[in-house]
Amino acid sequence: MAYLINRNPSGRIICIHALLKYLYNRFRENSFSLNDMKYDTDAKFNIHQTCSLLIKLPTVNYKICPYLDNPLSRAKCYLTQSLAEDTQKSKSVSDAFNALEGLGLINRTGTSGAISARGKQFIKHEYADEEMCKIIHEAVLSYGPFIGLLSELTRTDGIVDRYDITLGYPVTNETIKNQNKLIRLSTGSENDTIVRTRSTLILWAITSGFLLPKEIDVPTNKNMWHVEVLPYIKSKKWNSKKYIKYFDKYFFSNKYYVGNPLTYNSMTKSTKALRERHQEDIRDLSLKYENIIKNRRFAIVYLLAKCSDDNKKMDITKLSLLLKTAPELFIISMTNFEATLYIETGIAAVAGIPFTHINNVLSPLTKVNIEKLTSGAPKKILDFLDEIYKKITV
Repeated sequence: MAYLINRNPSGRIICIHALLKYLYNRFRENSFSLNDMKYDTDAKFNIHQTCSLLIKLPTVNYKICPYLDNPLSRAKCYLTQSLAEDTQKSKSVSDAFNALEGLGLINRTGTSGAISARGKQFIKHEYADEEMCKIIHEAVLSYGPFIGLLSELTRTDGIVDRYDITLGYPVTNETIKNQNKLIRLSTGSENDTIVRTRSTLILWAITSGFLLPKEIDVPTNKNMWHVEVLPYIKSKKWNSKKYIKYFDKYFFSNKYYVGNPLTYNSMTKSTKALRERHQEDIRDLSLKYENIIKNRRFAIVYLLAKCSDDNKKMDITKLSLLLKTAPELFIISMTNFEATLYIETGIAAVAGIPFTHINNVLSPLTKVNIEKLTSGAPKKILDFLDEIYKKITV
């Protein structure tokens, strides 16, 4: 199941390559956990043995990760952190795991992973090999949110401004009365999360040949694009604000197949951090209605996917009326539900199935792996959506 990545370290695919090579050296065909991915001083293998980006400081007798704020930090690796010190409380390693899965480099079973066939091809080559360009290109295009990024880019003519890209979970601004207070549910991505997701996906787009910062020269060898842009990717900070697109504006004309769309359980963000910000009321209510939010977002994505397979279109007005027949599954408030559902259609691009629309009719632009999309979806929800499917098609 693919999740929305939101940590900057995962943006450097060369770091992802080093991580996967380390995991292969240590585990081969066996599965590994999140903790196994962290730097372990006592392990026979660690990521420093496969990382080509380490630097040597004159005052230190070993090489260090150049991206840590404190080069002598026991975290050791900016991408995963370490068992000895993890300043991100496992957020970094979890995001790295999600990136590996989203790119199709590992297969997830619960909270464990194992290297996939694509992953083996990925580490079979050195990062600077010409063959890597095609592998990276196919990997990023398999990830639903990356397709969402490309769909946003197609809406812009000419130069792209990074601030015009706002890929994330939809914000519905729904409120619930709780103990005489109106509490706004936390349904969408916060600005800081959008910034991190955008930064990572832009880096993937630069690495794979879809985007280039305006100030960077175009690579002379398209088959070595991933290598020629490395000086920019390896920078500690990425300050570019303007980009030039390097993909065909007709990219979505032939319904590209997306192998790793967001799945049912990744239709909402994690609300755990709200407790840390002393927002227990918002957190508790958001968790209370989380399944309803998942259900209605999944309904949009799943039905669009079925429409795409059948060369149909979806009428969002008809969908709204039919979801109202099962309010316990899909409705938080009947008030303005149609407008809320229209806002929620923003999840489709994030999941990997963007669409065009005329009035209330949505036309899907991609096909997705429905088996992966439905992973974790309750049978009750699938049965209901299958039952109404023909009634919402055009």
